[in-house]
Amino acid sequence: MSEKEGTPVSEQVEAVRASDVEVEASRLVRIVAAVVLVVLSATFLVGVFDIRSPKGLDPQGPRFFPLLVTSAWLLLSIGYLVEGLRSPRTAKAPAEGAGGGLTERSWFEPVALSALLVLYAFLVVPLGYMLATALLFFGAARVLGSRQLVRDIVVAVVLAVVVYIAFTQFLDISLPEGVLGL
Repeated sequence: MSEKEGTPVSEQVEAVRASDVEVEASRLVRIVAAVVLVVLSATFLVGVFDIRSPKGLDPQGPRFFPLLVTSAWLLLSIGYLVEGLRSPRTAKAPAEGAGGGLTERSWFEPVALSALLVLYAFLVVPLGYMLATALLFFGAARVLGSRQLVRDIVVAVVLAVVVYIAFTQFLDISLPEGVLGL
């Protein structure tokens, strides 16, 4: 018997092995997610250069902001990939009472958020920027665990409206009008 509440050593060794498998699976999920993010951001970065602008990369031109965002996305994705590759392959020691490792939700959030972004890309033109963005923000809040329905709706609508006004009025960038006709 061991010191840990009378648990046999063989059960502790089995728990460590199971923990190692969970850590490796969690690490693999992070690496795969990071590779997907790097590929997506690189693809969008290449697409930024298809934006026609007589001003080139001038901060006043339409290409500047997408270039800034996709470049930051690519750098953060690469950093996430490096972090995933450098993380330890095995658990150091299972903490008492800590689940750790690959859980039901450890893969759900990145997959669900990716699906929301793909759905958003298909819906932004037919529904319009404001409606599709509000739905995206609301869906993302729900996926990430928020259970405050009214607050999520209010925040999603307010953020979508503020971003829409900022882009259309202050940056003079036209966004899809969709069913609202704005």
